[in-house]
Amino acid sequence: MRILIIILLSFSPFFVFSQKDTVIFFGVNGKVNYVEKADIRKEISSGLFKKTKIITSKANEDNWQFLFTEKIKIVNDSTFKIKIRGDAFSGRVKRQFEMQENGIYKFTDWFDERIKRVGFSKTKIPLILEGEVTDFYSSGRIKSVSQYKNNELITNKNWLPNGKPDVDNIFYSVSSRPLFEPGIGDLHKHILKTFSDSGVDVADIAGKLVIGFVVRTDGTIDGIRIIKGITGNVNAIASLAFQTLPGIWEPAKLNNRDVNYFQLFPINFITPEYNFDYLQMKGSMLYWVIN
Repeated sequence: MRILIIILLSFSPFFVFSQKDTVIFFGVNGKVNYVEKADIRKEISSGLFKKTKIITSKANEDNWQFLFTEKIKIVNDSTFKIKIRGDAFSGRVKRQFEMQENGIYKFTDWFDERIKRVGFSKTKIPLILEGEVTDFYSSGRIKSVSQYKNNELITNKNWLPNGKPDVDNIFYSVSSRPLFEPGIGDLHKHILKTFSDSGVDVADIAGKLVIGFVVRTDGTIDGIRIIKGITGNVNAIASLAFQTLPGIWEPAKLNNRDVNYFQLFPINFITPEYNFDYLQMKGSMLYWVIN
């Protein structure tokens, strides 16, 4: 009787999953290689088959808060395919590079066959922005035109989706974030009252809502928008809560000067089977807390 012997080749884990890990820290406003008081951390894992994974996190009290993941497939020297997953944006982006005479790369990001962003960078992975960067809405209208120096944001001009001018010189990373001067307790009460007055029972809501707005240098807020919504009604009530919020904010500071700051305000609606009494702030997150 002939015996067929099947030999299974078992590659060692090191061979199959071999990767090179690098951690890069960025300081406030994108300052490169700033480990002390780092604001952003990028964990870069370079594996086989020209694939790279980047996990971006933001400093939050004593730990790191996940922002987004980029899974990069290097098609060739000039084309990357990137799968992005995060609260602010999720999707697949094609990034194309063109080397410039000064050694800087011009990059173009495509999303759904439309240009999402065009700019200049010193490197490919990760991007170290240098010079002008233009962002676009899905409609093709210009969203912003920003100027960078060694990845630090210098200035920007911004437009609303309808093409009208928005607040200029908005910063997204600062030395000190805005504070609501009446106190976080008053903010909680106002949000709860707005939902209560609307006739919506928060116990029936589940999910995560992220609202964004600009805190101006004069302490007022502007540009309120839903970044990640739940339902149209819940989104509208949350927006109304901030539109009618009494009191002013202590503005954000960057390099000892007041600046306009884009504030992300996530609200998690959790364990909906209970009645909720109040909100609790943990870092930049609001949680509905049960009895």
